[in-house]
Amino acid sequence: MLPRTASGRCNRVVPLDHALATTAKIPIDDSNKGHPGRNGQDGGAATATTTTSAESSPTGTAPQSSNIGGTTSTTYAAPTTPAERRESEEEEDEEQEEKEEVEEEEEGEDTHYVSFEGDRSRVVVVDKKATFRRWLLGSAEADRRYKEVWAACQLTPITVLLGLVSFLATTVAYTCFVRDKRMFLIPGLAGVGNWYNMLTSRSPRMLRILATDFDVLFNIGNVALWAGCIGATFGWDERTAPAVLVIMMTSVMVLLSDASCSDFEFGTTRPIILLFTTSIFLSVIVLDQGGLFNDVENIVWVFNTHDGFHTTTVEAWEASNSTALTGSDGTITHHTYLRSVGNTRLLLYTLFLGSAAWASVYHPTECSILKNAARRSLSGGMEGLQLDAGSEATVDRLDDDDEVIAFMPAEGMIIPDGPKRSVLCFLLNGNHHMAKRINDVAEEHKGWGQIAMIIGLVVALVALTEVVPLNLTWLGILSFPDAARCLFKMNTQAVKLCISEPFDFLVPFVTLTVGLIGAMGSLEFHPGCCAFLASFGFIYVTNGLLFDADLTEQGIRGAASALPLYVITFIMFAWMYIMFVTGGYPSASSAHEFSFVFIRTHIRTSFLSIFTRFITTPLLFLAKFIFKKYRYGSDLTAVIKIRLIREVMPKRDLAAFLRSRDERRSSRRSALTSRRSAGRSSSHGGTIPRSAPPTHQVRD
Repeated sequence: MLPRTASGRCNRVVPLDHALATTAKIPIDDSNKGHPGRNGQDGGAATATTTTSAESSPTGTAPQSSNIGGTTSTTYAAPTTPAERRESEEEEDEEQEEKEEVEEEEEGEDTHYVSFEGDRSRVVVVDKKATFRRWLLGSAEADRRYKEVWAACQLTPITVLLGLVSFLATTVAYTCFVRDKRMFLIPGLAGVGNWYNMLTSRSPRMLRILATDFDVLFNIGNVALWAGCIGATFGWDERTAPAVLVIMMTSVMVLLSDASCSDFEFGTTRPIILLFTTSIFLSVIVLDQGGLFNDVENIVWVFNTHDGFHTTTVEAWEASNSTALTGSDGTITHHTYLRSVGNTRLLLYTLFLGSAAWASVYHPTECSILKNAARRSLSGGMEGLQLDAGSEATVDRLDDDDEVIAFMPAEGMIIPDGPKRSVLCFLLNGNHHMAKRINDVAEEHKGWGQIAMIIGLVVALVALTEVVPLNLTWLGILSFPDAARCLFKMNTQAVKLCISEPFDFLVPFVTLTVGLIGAMGSLEFHPGCCAFLASFGFIYVTNGLLFDADLTEQGIRGAASALPLYVITFIMFAWMYIMFVTGGYPSASSAHEFSFVFIRTHIRTSFLSIFTRFITTPLLFLAKFIFKKYRYGSDLTAVIKIRLIREVMPKRDLAAFLRSRDERRSSRRSALTSRRSAGRSSSHGGTIPRSAPPTHQVRD
């Protein structure tokens, strides 16, 4: 092995013409140039080191000095034995491998960082005392007297206890035979005090904000539709009262829990309320769908183009054997089971509550419902937290000792992107060289894939009408390569953030999957149709639900293309839905059914009914994505969300609190920039340290 200096670095052997002396300049004798022989016999000096000690010579021999023409030169003998030559070659191989590893690290290093942040220009501040109760009473003095009476009579624990008992009693009573249905008015009226008390603690300003939130409106619609369906199965008798006055109204108040001005409700009891409500609703779904509710009438909604809309019972409908979508006279008939519709909507609401309960347990200072769509940017933006106009007016009229509640974006994220971060690199087990080459070639020739996708989708949609042979639906798989190209270049960490959204990703994904399976079943699982529908679903997931995960510089700067892409996907999706419903696809038949027994209920439904029931949810989410992109800008994410944090403090501390968060954010970004600069300088000026892991995420 070559000798090493005190620093551990090997003395490299370089040509004598380019050697540098460390203590003095060594004159070079041009006449002494030569080529060493195989055994060192060709007396010309070919190599030398930059030191003159014997210990530093390549072969461990002493240097030889010669005086030619008054000029002194120092030379070393080349390795003369096979062992010495082998050691020298091994050392050169090690240096070459180290150089290649450095080049490999430089090729796969992160090229840029993408910032995900909430709307920092709209910090909402509300007066903690400005509750819905004060708004109803009209003055602070009346509100003070009201609270004194309420506290003296201990009405808060009484109403909470009555609300819990009425919830449980209603669920149990539905499974029992009650001769006098007027008895259900008791739990119905007993539960009113609980949700009324919850409503009076809400902030009117935050209620207005929640009233414009899509998630809140969607789930209020779900639970209201369930209440209407179960009321119809009860024949709109007295049993409907607790379903509406207790279950539905309490559910709405739970959805509005982020607007509560009560620290006790938001901090201590919020996870308990969410978990309790989730468990109760799961029980209601199982009991109702399992046929354990007593004295109910299973109703079927029927619509046809001849008689219009009417209702009948399940027994009468099944006895009529009316399973054909299109009759002999051209009449189109659709039917759906009322109980199944209500329980499906309640299940979506329950899943949303479950995700909110999970968030309240692990992030107690963050809101469970309120979230901001993140804004993606390459620069990251350094704007500070700013109050909106309404909050500034609120702060100006308050005293320094008055308490305020501030709502602001929670944690911003900075995600690095590069060849090593792509989905394709993950699938190739970390081979970023191959992943980069494949992604570059795919991007270079993406036009061909897009043309094939358009041709395949259009021909497949026409083939479903059977104007052309139905087997041409196989051409739908031509859309797969372009969708795969979009998926392969996505950032793995951003993909994880997308699929971690339980409501904005999982709900449309699951309902899309179930709906497409229903469409395949209505087409008798025709192979070509199944291939087309699977490809279409893959396009929806990749270009719709996972669009936020495209963190390439081209994808960030070209985010405006998302809006027309969403619009085209929505039009094609809506067209396919209309054709299925109106009988435009002759092979799609409601006669293809399946049935099973769940507890006491024999469930029988058609595949087409499953499609029409479930596919409306991903269509609705796609419409939401289009509206948000059009209304708030193309840089706004569709799925990835930033939750809001809720902080209570005196007014005098608000400015210092906002300033401290801005300073902490700036310091962390500066540290990230320093680490990035240090990584670049080390990759160009030396070996990249192996022990330092790459920065995947920096949270504000």
